[in-house]
Amino acid sequence: MSRTSTVRGLCLTTAPLALLALPALAHAQQASQAGATTPDDNLYGAIIVTAQKRAAKINDVPMSITAASGDLLTKLGVTDASQLTKVVPGFTYNETAYGTPVFTIRGVGFQETSLGASPAVSSYIDEVPVPFSAETVGLGLDLERLEVLKGPQGTLFGSNSTGGALNYIAGKPTDKLSAGFDASFGSFNTLDLQGHVAAPITDTLGVRVSARYTSGDGFQKSMTRPGDRLGSKDFLQGRILLVWEPTSNWKTTLNITAQRDRSESLAPQYYQFVALNDGPLIPDGFRNFPRAPKDNRVSDWDPNVNFKRNNRFYFGSLRNELDLGDAAHITSLTSLQRFRRYQPVEGDGTPFNDYRAESYGKINTFYQELRLDGKVGNATYIVGANYEYDYVDDNTIQIYRQSSSASVFGIPLGDTRPNTQQRLRTYGVFGNLDYELSDKVTAHAGIRFTQANRELLYGCGQDIDGSWGLVSQAIQGYIHFLRGEPITSTPIPVGGCGTINLDNVQPEGAHAKLNQNNLSWRLGLDFKPTRDVLLYANVSRGYKAGSFPTLAAATTRQFDPVVQETVLAFEAGAKVTAANGRIQANGAVFYYDYKNKQILGRIPDIAFGPLPSLVNVPKSRIWGAELDVTLNPVDGLRIRPAVTYLNSRLGDGFVNYDSFGAEGNFGGEPFPYTPKWQANVDAEYSFPVNDGIDAFVGGNMLYYGKTNGAFGEYKVLAIDAYTTFDARLGVASHDDKWRLQFWARNLTDKYYWTASFRVNDSVNRYPGSPRTFGATLSVKY
Repeated sequence: MSRTSTVRGLCLTTAPLALLALPALAHAQQASQAGATTPDDNLYGAIIVTAQKRAAKINDVPMSITAASGDLLTKLGVTDASQLTKVVPGFTYNETAYGTPVFTIRGVGFQETSLGASPAVSSYIDEVPVPFSAETVGLGLDLERLEVLKGPQGTLFGSNSTGGALNYIAGKPTDKLSAGFDASFGSFNTLDLQGHVAAPITDTLGVRVSARYTSGDGFQKSMTRPGDRLGSKDFLQGRILLVWEPTSNWKTTLNITAQRDRSESLAPQYYQFVALNDGPLIPDGFRNFPRAPKDNRVSDWDPNVNFKRNNRFYFGSLRNELDLGDAAHITSLTSLQRFRRYQPVEGDGTPFNDYRAESYGKINTFYQELRLDGKVGNATYIVGANYEYDYVDDNTIQIYRQSSSASVFGIPLGDTRPNTQQRLRTYGVFGNLDYELSDKVTAHAGIRFTQANRELLYGCGQDIDGSWGLVSQAIQGYIHFLRGEPITSTPIPVGGCGTINLDNVQPEGAHAKLNQNNLSWRLGLDFKPTRDVLLYANVSRGYKAGSFPTLAAATTRQFDPVVQETVLAFEAGAKVTAANGRIQANGAVFYYDYKNKQILGRIPDIAFGPLPSLVNVPKSRIWGAELDVTLNPVDGLRIRPAVTYLNSRLGDGFVNYDSFGAEGNFGGEPFPYTPKWQANVDAEYSFPVNDGIDAFVGGNMLYYGKTNGAFGEYKVLAIDAYTTFDARLGVASHDDKWRLQFWARNLTDKYYWTASFRVNDSVNRYPGSPRTFGATLSVKY
């Protein structure tokens, strides 16, 4: 299906909705005057969210939010963040060449591979930050709901949320014994089991225990070894959540979560040979290796290599709340987190060793927040402070024995080990005020001061077998030669640091500090003429902290950090309920003024030419619009169409290097991984079979517009537009205590890819998921 026909189809669907939404203000006003009421307990507008760090109906919150219950996510097959594009307009997900997930909302994201790279879209569990993207796999365990907040969220959620925030709300204990489980079985023997038990232990103490296990066979097929498979799943996680309420005004919540991931890393698809530095070490078989076919299942990888991960994440949080009445409510959030990574990565999608990596790392995090909120007269306020400490050790063994990188100056180069150790300390104080100017108009103001101190304790391209040490010595001599100085070099022991400080031409690790502060703020005004209409306008400024990269560094200059980026965002929107609750329409227009956007670019090197490094784009901008609607035209039928348009542009005069090392002016180009158009429609019709059982049939369409994987807009790095369809049908009890669902995902087996990148001597793509079939049984007690 072409982009034109897909968007035209969606417009045909949404055009009538827009016509219905236009008179909604008048309709709602008439209903109010007539004393009519709108149902509050059955439709989208009644969802309670905590986007402002207090409970409120989603239609009363003056910002763009997408919220979905845990049950809805299960029904739609959304088991992790990679599938949120099905339900969240303007959200994109991709993985870097090192398997690091990247979240982008409305074009704001950070395409960086380092373990310690702070994201532009941050994730939270019950308002506690999970600060790094690699830790976010598996946050969807036993959810009450997921809230996706769009636009800068710096005032209440802190820095590193310039694009938005994902707030996962865990299921809580219940007043009486309850339980539930979801069991799915599908293609490639994929088994997904999730369950929970909740119960009161005493009159004041409740517990909820939940767990999830996913297993499955590999679905990727080797092009050269029939029967060889990759991509098996082996993921286990569990949570104990305790809620203690010793008095009527004191509540303590303890969350202990653990998970381990021993799934196999997927291989990219090989697309094209592009030599970094052509030479005799590249096998003819690799030069002439055939392009992967247009099949989501077919790729290739190094034989006799174990690609199983061993990633572990431990999360603990303690939430204490003291209610002193409407005027004062104290909340304390304390969290300890620990992440350990071993993740092998196939880099080139062939059986040759042009590039492969083994990523190791660890993250330790401590977080503390204390805040006071309440309502005094017409004012609702929040004031607070927080502190976060992070330690990140990130190192990767790079293996490229059959590549152009395996020889430098004629010296054979073995495996190398880029390594960084970073320490981060972040301090913040914040306040937010909502003031009711009248019963229909409310003004909003928020501010946060953040001090972000990041220290590069050690940054180095580390020797493993002595070969990088010899190459480093040769580079030292070459630099002296270029400078017209006596040719000397310093020997490097096996295991030593070969990265060269250009100031003294000596091999030594990089050490640096980046201390920055900022003032995030938000101003807004909303007008609620009736209970069914909310109109709002906001302007806000958010910041993302600077960072140091982890990369194969010939010189310490490559470890130079990027400074913090800032987004000044303007947004106006409306939330309208019409037709006695059968129509809910949410729309927004926005403009982002983007300064110092952080990207992984290149800097010139005296010995090698352009080498990877983080750089800032001085100016860029984004503008766009989005509309999502929920329709209940007749009982049992629910339709949810959504569309997002984004227009992103780099500022004029931004000069850097593309993925192939060529210098260019990229001013005026759109952002990578930022399609102009995204759209989705979900529809379901349910009808009674008898007094106790309902049947249902539904489906989901996702359209993702064309974009590119890097600057330069090279055709070989293009990500073509695609459209996928999911389908489901089944039966359920009328009270939804049980549900049996049969489903198909990517029903047409559409071939598409979600990422495109150049690594070493090849251009590669990460293919999308193939067609799968299965069934899910859900039971609640």
